[in-house]
Amino acid sequence: MIISVFPNLTNVGVEEISRNVFSVLSQFNTNIYVSGALSKVFSDCDVVFYDEQEIMKKCDVAIAIGGDGTTLNVAKRAAQFNKPVLGINAGRLGFMSGLEKDELHLLENVVNGCYEIDNRLMLEAKIYKNNEFISSHQCLNDFVISRGNFARLIDIKITCDDRNVSNMRSDGIIISTPTGSTAYSMAAGGPVVSPEAQCILATPICPHSLMDRSIIFSPDKELEIRAYNDKMNYPVFTADGENAIMLDFDCVIKVKVSDTKASLIKLKPENFYEILKKKIIERRA
Repeated sequence: MIISVFPNLTNVGVEEISRNVFSVLSQFNTNIYVSGALSKVFSDCDVVFYDEQEIMKKCDVAIAIGGDGTTLNVAKRAAQFNKPVLGINAGRLGFMSGLEKDELHLLENVVNGCYEIDNRLMLEAKIYKNNEFISSHQCLNDFVISRGNFARLIDIKITCDDRNVSNMRSDGIIISTPTGSTAYSMAAGGPVVSPEAQCILATPICPHSLMDRSIIFSPDKELEIRAYNDKMNYPVFTADGENAIMLDFDCVIKVKVSDTKASLIKLKPENFYEILKKKIIERRA
């Protein structure tokens, strides 16, 4: 078995956790692949250094070590190659992680194939300007269309099935997956949705009207979103908090469920509601 490990060394304690992961995995019949960019850090470890894109293609399983952002990033990349991902928490919350740093003995179950796969819905967004295709993006958490550098509201229009759904003035709109419902969408007052649900969520950010609330769409729908600037305050589009794109007045964002799904490895019997209670509700109480 080939296991590729993707540690985020900007997180405190990740180097130590990574070394412990290598030590546990080396007890079994595994080849451990790590990005060649980290060869100086882990030169004394029994691992194979390779190009980062290649180790994702070659592996049977990918392991992300860091916070939720690390797991999210690795899971999105792995989804392009249909590879399962195990997140090991070295961050604050670790809501998407399958293991904590004191549970590394359970890695034996990964090698033995004793785990479940939690398939997560992803979204695809295509940006058009004057009916001309500009770019395509994927998200596992959310797409966000928000105001630019000025503290002014922007106008957002959402249509579905060629019918108007909402016209709002707000700081922006969050279009999220069920996985993303516990991230920025929840912070903006959106509902918490189990990842088992298949749907698209639209949650306004600081809407001017008290009547503007989250809307949940069925997975077969395609949304068209237009954002209009006010006094040169160009709206900005981001996918999972990355790659900010400035939107011109004539831009249209079309969002639908992606054909690609992320696969997260589940080693423990906890369900979504137990994790929600432990990681978010009790921790913040």
